[in-house]
Amino acid sequence: MARKKIKSIEITADSNREFFLIHGYTGSPTNFDPLLYQLNKKFNANVRVILLPGHGTKISDLDKVTYEDFMGKLTEEVGKDIKKGREIILGGVSLGGIFSLILASQYPVKGVFDVGSPYNLKFPFNIHGIEMLGKFKKYWKKRRKSFEEAEARKGLFSYAYMHINGLSIVKQASRELRKNIKNITCPVLTIHSTRDPIGHYSSLKEIQNNVSSVIKESKMFSTKTHNEFFSTDRDEINNEIINFIEKKNIFFESKKLPKKVAAIIPAYNEAERIESVLKAIASTENIDEIIVVDDGSTDSTEEIVKKFKNVKYIRNNINIGKAGSMDRGVQSTDADILFFCDADLIGITPEIISQIIRPVVDEEFSMFIGIRGNLMQKTIHLFAINSGERVLTREVWKKLPQYFKYKYRVEAGLNYYVKKYFNGFGFKVFNYSQPTKEKKYGFVRGTILRWGMNLDVLLAYSREIFEESLGNSSKGND
Repeated sequence: MARKKIKSIEITADSNREFFLIHGYTGSPTNFDPLLYQLNKKFNANVRVILLPGHGTKISDLDKVTYEDFMGKLTEEVGKDIKKGREIILGGVSLGGIFSLILASQYPVKGVFDVGSPYNLKFPFNIHGIEMLGKFKKYWKKRRKSFEEAEARKGLFSYAYMHINGLSIVKQASRELRKNIKNITCPVLTIHSTRDPIGHYSSLKEIQNNVSSVIKESKMFSTKTHNEFFSTDRDEINNEIINFIEKKNIFFESKKLPKKVAAIIPAYNEAERIESVLKAIASTENIDEIIVVDDGSTDSTEEIVKKFKNVKYIRNNINIGKAGSMDRGVQSTDADILFFCDADLIGITPEIISQIIRPVVDEEFSMFIGIRGNLMQKTIHLFAINSGERVLTREVWKKLPQYFKYKYRVEAGLNYYVKKYFNGFGFKVFNYSQPTKEKKYGFVRGTILRWGMNLDVLLAYSREIFEESLGNSSKGND
């Protein structure tokens, strides 16, 4: 059924720029010929098109391949390239387009383009449960190619059959994208066809309307070919992609404008301590906005905060916890960089704050932690990195799963997520401290609160272990 065995394609360049391209179901890396060579030459960029699991041999090798197999392989490869310091633009065709958008919702990529994504399926593929036909017939002969498509595919790998398993994977991928599409903030180019035989052209509008990207463009064609790279419009499609990247300056766009920095201070009954913290933050040159989120204080925290004319004060009607207050602060600002600071610090200075913020402003890290000089933080590394003042990009916060935005899960969740998806974080110990909960609230109440905090951290770590075990099991199935 397949003409020849095929492999992944990698084209190298003397730069850290990269195009990571994803082919469709029953497709292959050759789907992107000649675009991949054009991208390599035009942008002096590395180009990678990995062969998806089960592909490149015979159609029956796709029988047991799952969505998790595909995503496990893709996250492994993209994560590896992020850790190399690559600046990545994702691209995909058909199911690969959906995968590229899912990855863009998770990773700090420079941009993404999708071509012919079957995000919304046409009739009869959109019929609920139609994929159950696979119990009776797994393989379906592909429709006869037009002369133009046959010419475009000449010499390239292809299957003569469709696999019913692909329909289940497309539907699962689309569900995952719908849950996370708002997390896409990078530039997006969407290309589709009004006469695509599998994906409905409404996919284009739905994708464009739901991503959170500021820079986004779309282009509709009228080819009857599902894989538009094999249509008569191929050259125009390739030009659309190249022009979008070039004219929008995608590889360099994020570095053009100065970054706005907001300090967000969750506070609960901190009237005794918050004034000195606000004085230090207000005297720091790098900070453009200061926001205090009062988590239902019953003391005079509000009166103290309102002495500072340039501080935005937000009050929660009920106590919602640290992470909820942090999130409320984020929603109240459009800042690119977020500095989260506790309200009860001792010895914090503008110089320390500047040193914590600078590595993220300078794009050395996506997150940096200022570790306090307390005895416990100095001696136990795990406690240290799960506390402290931290600065991070808005993109990190936006992509952090909601599960971790709960009470004290947030620090451990951020550490895990940034390490996995954002090439790790930086940290440094500084000479400032924080009173213990036992000292602030008394031994009994302070101990109860500390164990509640430890439970949240434990739950965050349990979730991390679960996610890692899922990832490892999918790798074991490769």
